Amino acid sequence: MVHFFSGEISSVPMELDLRVQSFTLILTGILATSLLLVIFARIRNSKAIPTVLAAFLKNISLDQHFKANMRLESLSSILLILNYFVCFSVCLFLFFSRILFLDSEWAILLSFLLPIGLFVLDTLSIILVGAISGEFKKLQSSIVITLSLNQFFGLFLSLVSLLWIMNPEFNEVYLVVFGLLLVLNYLMRVLKNTVAILTNGVPWYYLILYFCTLEILPLYSAYYFLAMNFAR
Repeated sequence: MVHFFSGEISSVPMELDLRVQSFTLILTGILATSLLLVIFARIRNSKAIPTVLAAFLKNISLDQHFKANMRLESLSSILLILNYFVCFSVCLFLFFSRILFLDSEWAILLSFLLPIGLFVLDTLSIILVGAISGEFKKLQSSIVITLSLNQFFGLFLSLVSLLWIMNPEFNEVYLVVFGLLLVLNYLMRVLKNTVAILTNGVPWYYLILYFCTLEILPLYSAYYFLAMNFAR
């Protein structure tokens, strides 16, 4: 009886270990796909990575910068955007599964939907302000800024997600790094969009509309949703 009971108890950690190992292998395979996306982007356009890195420090003439080096509708640009989605989703899955301990189904669903939802919200917010103000052409640079920042931070998220998968004992450390990258991405997007909007001559009151309804409100809604559903 004692041996049988001990065997039942010991089998639970073994099943958990196998489950963790299987998820680790799957996530590693996904990151390998992410690496291939970056490699193919580099093969298609040798200037792809330098263009994205240089764009982070640029704000004026950003449209011309991409037209001269890597058009945003080009295959290399699309591959780098896909890399952003993949790595962002992996980091979110690690957060939901290792920090919040959500069920796998919820972790996968949220990790897939949140990056897409945020991207659509960021893009539609610019289009909406452009439609209301009638200054859509002047706001096109904001879309370029949003896409270029996603490509830039996607490169760093690929490294963070790889290290996070391989070092589960440092979950809290990588969570902080992941959070700092998201905050930096958000602040840079707001700063660069503000400069671009004001430089292009869009009235300041549309800038207030942009911040209040399309930046602050979504953040508050996301915080409220997480606090109400996942706070322990």
